[in-house]
Amino acid sequence: MRLLGWRHGLRCPRGWAQAPRVTSVTPANGATGVPVTSSLVFVFDQNMDTDVDAIPSMPPFLTGNLEVNPSVFVDSAWSADGRTLTCTPSSDWPAQTTITWRLNPPGTILPFTSSSGTPVATTSGTFTTGESGGGGGDGGPTLISVTPADGATGVSVTTTVVFVFDQAMQKNPLLGGFPPAVPGAVAWGGTGVTASKFSYAWSEDGRTLTCTYAGGLPGETVVTWTLNPAGSVIQLESDAGEPLETGRYSGRFTTGQGSGGGEDCYPEGYPDTWGTYTLSKMAMYQQTSTADPVPDGESPFMFGVFLKSPQAGPALTAGSVTLPDNSTKTLEAIFGFLSFNDTPATEAALDAAYPPGNYTLRFTQTGQAERVISMTMPAATLPVPKIANFNEAQAVNAAQDFTLRWNAFTGAGAQDYISVTVTDANGNLLFQAPNPCVPRELPVTATSTVIPANALQTDKTYRGTLLFGRMFYSSTNAVPEMGGFGGRARSTEFTVKTGTGGAAGQARFTGYRLLPNGNPQMDLTGTPGASYTIQRTGNVGSANWTSAGTATMNASGLAVFEDTQAGKVFPLFYRAVGN
Repeated sequence: MRLLGWRHGLRCPRGWAQAPRVTSVTPANGATGVPVTSSLVFVFDQNMDTDVDAIPSMPPFLTGNLEVNPSVFVDSAWSADGRTLTCTPSSDWPAQTTITWRLNPPGTILPFTSSSGTPVATTSGTFTTGESGGGGGDGGPTLISVTPADGATGVSVTTTVVFVFDQAMQKNPLLGGFPPAVPGAVAWGGTGVTASKFSYAWSEDGRTLTCTYAGGLPGETVVTWTLNPAGSVIQLESDAGEPLETGRYSGRFTTGQGSGGGEDCYPEGYPDTWGTYTLSKMAMYQQTSTADPVPDGESPFMFGVFLKSPQAGPALTAGSVTLPDNSTKTLEAIFGFLSFNDTPATEAALDAAYPPGNYTLRFTQTGQAERVISMTMPAATLPVPKIANFNEAQAVNAAQDFTLRWNAFTGAGAQDYISVTVTDANGNLLFQAPNPCVPRELPVTATSTVIPANALQTDKTYRGTLLFGRMFYSSTNAVPEMGGFGGRARSTEFTVKTGTGGAAGQARFTGYRLLPNGNPQMDLTGTPGASYTIQRTGNVGSANWTSAGTATMNASGLAVFEDTQAGKVFPLFYRAVGN
């Protein structure tokens, strides 16, 4: 069953009833030479129920929520944000042994769940320990793992950055230094990232360093780090005084949607801890070429009602929706939520079953009087969204800004809106417009938006969604700590593909002409999606070449470039240099 609103960009909280996921594990799956004293650290994509500790399985008598083989008891602790679980072995892991683990194995008596009660899917992995004592000896320390992993995307803005070393380190809490006068042992970068907002805490054994950013990292931002950067005055050193190799370890990760570094910005207009009630009517399409989008292959036409309790209660107990013909649909309880969904085979059938008119939503909560919410769905004919530069979206240079373009939202009014989202293969949100927390605006008259450089990774395929919507109900005060909306929309899904990010291959000029305006224009072939700087000179033997502009190859490796700069004096010679 698909619950309406999870994936289509409507203005309602993301993640409804979605099971929390493990976004990273330390030691990494398949890691070798792991110190026998290392902690097992799980990072989740949602706030978790921190009242649940790790319970090791003891087969055949007990199935706990953490199964470790060979069996080792662990002490567990949750981070303050409820997203990181650290499991420290009560005694060392056995040396030179492959350790297997399973989180929430089938039949567990007390599963790990999100703060809303949704359990984590069974997750497993392995790592292999090194020699007893964890290695390192008298040599310099090495970094054996980092969380979030290098290149991770959709990372929570409240994440902590955790570095694990192969031996005990000096527990210096002032690793950040006082830049720029006193460079620290960890160099941080990223738009809106302030290094002084990081605080540092060491584990008892001195092997794990946890870096916490005050107030939340900026949303949709590439965060970079380097340990013991060149020129640092304060350094990471082992207990024996051996420094970590200068500049050897660095990485990056990309945050998902967030509060932009401020604690009072909520993308949906209300806190994540609030509940919601929604009524939606949707038509969903797919675009796979420059041709017009076609209805989605999986339940393209949907009507749905969805309710979620506030995190602190009171809990929802029952609900119904009355349609314009006075018939009533009872809401079904699923995973602690209330919902009703219908997926007619055609849009005509959808309109016939759920026409314009008055819809009345009724629901009850523990200890509360029945809530009665009336919404009037207007008649509307929304255009089908279509990506205008589909081919360009299949050959994006991730290192440069990319402008995504689409058809106009004809007939749009004050209650209408446009939404654009880009997610990775795991559903992590990497880009959203509009997003008041970045901030990023997207008026209903817009026909394009810019996906900033480095928001995406190279050589990846992403899923984009363009939505045209009409809101006919919105409230944040009708029910305490619940946001409500009613809307109808049409959306189109499409792919966004990035190039390999390697060096651009040699470009070749295949044609040229002098335009009526006096500007030279030339045709080029090269690496699909690659960018080339077009340079010119008046003397082919000259060492002095100046830039005339940039040409970016389309998905077929073709580009047309016009030299529009003023003051040109012929003759001129041109060359293309890969960026």
